[in-house]
Amino acid sequence: MFVKPIKIPYHIKQYEACLRRLAPGSTRNEVENRFKRCMAGFRGEQSITYFLDYLPDEEFLIFHNLRLFDKIHYFQIDWLIMCSRFSLILEVKNISGKLTIDHGLWQMIREIDGQTDIFDDPVLQAERLTEQLRKWLKQRFEIPDFPVESRVVITSSAQLQIDNQKDFSIRNIIRKSYLGKELDKINQLHTKSFIHQSDLRNMGNQLFTGHNPYVVDLFTLIKSLSPKDIINGVQCPNCGLSPMKRSLRYWHCDPCNHSSINAHLAALRDYYLLFGPNITNKQCRDFLLLDSQAVAKGILHSTGQNYYGENKGRIYQLSPDLLCNDR
Repeated sequence: MFVKPIKIPYHIKQYEACLRRLAPGSTRNEVENRFKRCMAGFRGEQSITYFLDYLPDEEFLIFHNLRLFDKIHYFQIDWLIMCSRFSLILEVKNISGKLTIDHGLWQMIREIDGQTDIFDDPVLQAERLTEQLRKWLKQRFEIPDFPVESRVVITSSAQLQIDNQKDFSIRNIIRKSYLGKELDKINQLHTKSFIHQSDLRNMGNQLFTGHNPYVVDLFTLIKSLSPKDIINGVQCPNCGLSPMKRSLRYWHCDPCNHSSINAHLAALRDYYLLFGPNITNKQCRDFLLLDSQAVAKGILHSTGQNYYGENKGRIYQLSPDLLCNDR
């Protein structure tokens, strides 16, 4: 059962919102490069759902992009598969080129188009995640010797080279095409149950509620990016141009003559992803390019879940439901 099904992570949606509202230039190029790298990783994770679909719903709990706190640091797991007999972490790598894994120096070297890039050893990453998950589980449940396995799944068609073929840890690196057989092998290896199925569901609930999505502070992470670079206005859902103009209860686009009653919802979703949920009437008017305080107030009351403060100091909190209205 997919307890936490696959979906585009929050930080990728932030990059996407930023790209919708940036003019061409060097800053846009940097945001676009980050977005493409993150999307490549996500597509790699997405590509293995075919194999996970075959795991019996009544026995297995499956989590995508699980980010937990071990009381010292956050750690993120691409895929976590759990049953009463074992847990399995899948660290997914969707990297093209020639990949050389050097366990002696704990690194992975990528060569492509005459360029060389150095990454952390993915096997070491997976082993670290294994220990962090064991620690997280131990803090909350009394399950001695509960097996936690890990595998690195290469989802690209990259050429692989292992420097030390005798290294025992290379067995933890597999191609995507072999994942089905590897799941069968691990399933057959672990025959002893360590936890009742009802307790496993409780564990799954705690893992789900313990998830804390990764939120990027774009304006801190990307030094060349400023809030002033963000293009304000309501974008037309028909032609994509902005700004639409407010006329009575509708938004109107002059170039394509399209009208919409709720085009502002997508704009406020972008605001939420870029700046967070807190917004004042003036910030709303500035972002939507509105003149009327009354219209902004009506929009904020209909899209907010709470507010505090009075008069000009009132701060509204946009509803997270806005984030469910993906384009």
